[in-house]
Amino acid sequence: MKLIVVVLLLGLQVFALSCYAETFRVAAGSVDITPGEGAFLAGYGPDRKSTSTADAIHLKAALIETGSDLLALLTIDCIGLTRPDILAIEAGVAQLLPNAKIVVSSTHTHAGPDVVGIWGPAFWRSGRDEAYIAQLITRAVALVTTTASRLQPATSRVASADLPLAWVENVSEPELLDRRLSVIQFVDDGGLSLLTLVNYACHPTVLGPENTLVSADYLAGFYQKLTSEIGGENLFFQGAIGGWVQPLQGDRSHALALAHGESLAGAVIDLLADAQNNAYAPLVFRRQQVDVPLDNWGFRLLIWLGVLDRQTYDGAMRTSVAWFNVGEAEFVTHPGETSPAYSLESRKLMNTRHSFVLGLSQDAMGYILKPEYFAEDVSYPHAEYLTSVSVGASAGPLIMQALAELVD
Repeated sequence: MKLIVVVLLLGLQVFALSCYAETFRVAAGSVDITPGEGAFLAGYGPDRKSTSTADAIHLKAALIETGSDLLALLTIDCIGLTRPDILAIEAGVAQLLPNAKIVVSSTHTHAGPDVVGIWGPAFWRSGRDEAYIAQLITRAVALVTTTASRLQPATSRVASADLPLAWVENVSEPELLDRRLSVIQFVDDGGLSLLTLVNYACHPTVLGPENTLVSADYLAGFYQKLTSEIGGENLFFQGAIGGWVQPLQGDRSHALALAHGESLAGAVIDLLADAQNNAYAPLVFRRQQVDVPLDNWGFRLLIWLGVLDRQTYDGAMRTSVAWFNVGEAEFVTHPGETSPAYSLESRKLMNTRHSFVLGLSQDAMGYILKPEYFAEDVSYPHAEYLTSVSVGASAGPLIMQALAELVD
C-alpha cells in the first residue's frame, strides 16, 4: 500500500512539474534614454539640434521564457538602430545569457537622437554621439540581464484585427496599407497585466521638421494611456511604414501627437476585451543573413566618409531577418522601412490568424521598396526621395525570399 502511495505522489509531482514547465515565464522593464540638450535629432534634414524635451524616450525590454529557451524583445524610441550596434547588444547579452534570442526594434520617431549618423551638421559629418551610443548599448545589455532575474509565470492572450485609423495614410500609394493591429498580453495568476506587445504601422512623425523637442511622438500618448488603464509594461513594435505610411499632415503639435497615440491605445484596449487564449508553445526561432547589393551611390559615399558605420561584403550591405513564435502567434522581422506590400506578403507566408510584422528590426537599412519604384517611368509620388534612401531595387525581393525559406 505504501508503495502505491509513493508512486502516486511521485506521479503527481512529475505532473505538477510538467505543468509548470509548460507555462510562459515573462518579465519586462524600461529605462529612460532621453539625450541631453544639443543632441542632433534624426529625420527630416541635417543640423537640427534638440533644445529641450517634450516627453521622455525609452528603451524597453520584454523577456519571454519557454522551457530552456529565452526570447528578448527590445524596442527603442529612435530613428532606427543599425546592425553594428545591434550586434554589439547581442554580444553583450550572450556573455551573460547564452540561451537568449535577441530581437531589437526601433519605433522610428523623428524627434529622437541621430543614432545612424546622417543627420549631423553637414552631409559629410556624422551626427552620432558615440558616448551616447556606447551608453545605449550598455543599458540595453543591463536591462535584458537584470530583467531576466524577475521572470515569473504568466498566461497569455492574443488578438488581432484590421484598424483603419482616419489619421494614417500612405502618401505614395493610398490604397496600399497594412492596417493590422496585433496584440499579445501576459497576465499573472491574479489577472494583472505584466506585459503587452503591440504591432501597428505608422511613422511617428506628427511632429514636423521645425520641432526641436525630444519626443516619442504619438507613442508618448500611446504609452501614457495604456499604462494608466491596463498597467504593466507596454511595448510598441513598428510595422511596415515604407513608401510612405505616415500621419495626415496639418496640425503638427505635440497635443495632436498625444491624441493620436491615445486613440491607438484605445483601440488596443478595445481589442483586448475580445482577446483569446494564446496557448503555450515552445519557442522556435530562425534567423537568416541576407546580403543586399548596395546600388545606392550616396550610401557608398557615406560609408567611405565614415558617416555611416557599415561594412560592405563584395559590394553588398549585410543584414538579417528572423521568424519566431510566441505561443500560437508568429512574428517576422523586416530590417528597415518596408513597403506594406511586403508586410501583406509576410502575413500570407505565416498563414496564421495572429501574425506580427516587425519593421526596423535587427537593422535600419532605409526604405525597402517594390522594384517598380526604381523604374525610369515611375509615377509614384515621392519616389525620387524614397529611392534615394534605399539600398536598391533588389532589397525587397531578397528579404522576402529569405523569409519564405525561414517560414517554410
